Amino acid sequence: MKQKMLLVTFLLVGICSSLPAQVETKIPRLRISTSGGLGYLTATGEVNIEGVTNKEKVRQLDNSLRLATHLSGDIHYFFRSGHGIGTKYIFNKTSGEVDEVIIDSSVIPDYPDHPHYMVTDIWERDYTNYLGLSWAFIGNWDKLYLTPSASIGYMWTRSEASMLYQNSLVTGGNVAMNADVSLDYLFHPNWGIGTSLGSFLGFINKVKVTDGTITRKEKLDKESWYNASNIHLSVGLRYYLNR
Repeated sequence: MKQKMLLVTFLLVGICSSLPAQVETKIPRLRISTSGGLGYLTATGEVNIEGVTNKEKVRQLDNSLRLATHLSGDIHYFFRSGHGIGTKYIFNKTSGEVDEVIIDSSVIPDYPDHPHYMVTDIWERDYTNYLGLSWAFIGNWDKLYLTPSASIGYMWTRSEASMLYQNSLVTGGNVAMNADVSLDYLFHPNWGIGTSLGSFLGFINKVKVTDGTITRKEKLDKESWYNASNIHLSVGLRYYLNR
């Protein structure tokens, strides 16, 4: 996909600092979270595949690739002040496939001798892994715990695609950031369930491309950067180690 605009990242920070005085604040020593849900890629800009004449197929593929499977996990150690440090891991997967895509081979330099028009299927699968250092703050209202957090780390992306019966693999990595807020309910002194809303920000401008025979490195122009930025919503299990 071609992307060209930056997602402006947000999130609710400092909500926990004004808890009601009559409610006892309970700061855990350790919080472990695992979650799963959906993400939506927020990249904007022109989407184009060279030579494709039925542009609606390109838009269909782009729409499919925007919806992601989102998995995450994090662990934080909290000080008595409510501030905490830890680490966060995120996995995102997107995929899309369209059939009967019409290609005008006359505009593709690699196919000068082919018939003027060809019909092919196109599929793509993208995988993004992220690991980062995280800062968090925690506060509670009885059994409800609110935890905003922000992290910075490194993401690795692997993109597999097929077009005109040729497969390609694109890999790359770069610094990325994530911010989210989680609301948990403890049904046991140590266990709870929670939901998280977050935003991920990451771009890749240098990639390695291989077709199984030839491997080359490319530096992408700004309009062609791979944009993994997304918003995500998830639910999951929480473990609290109390003081």
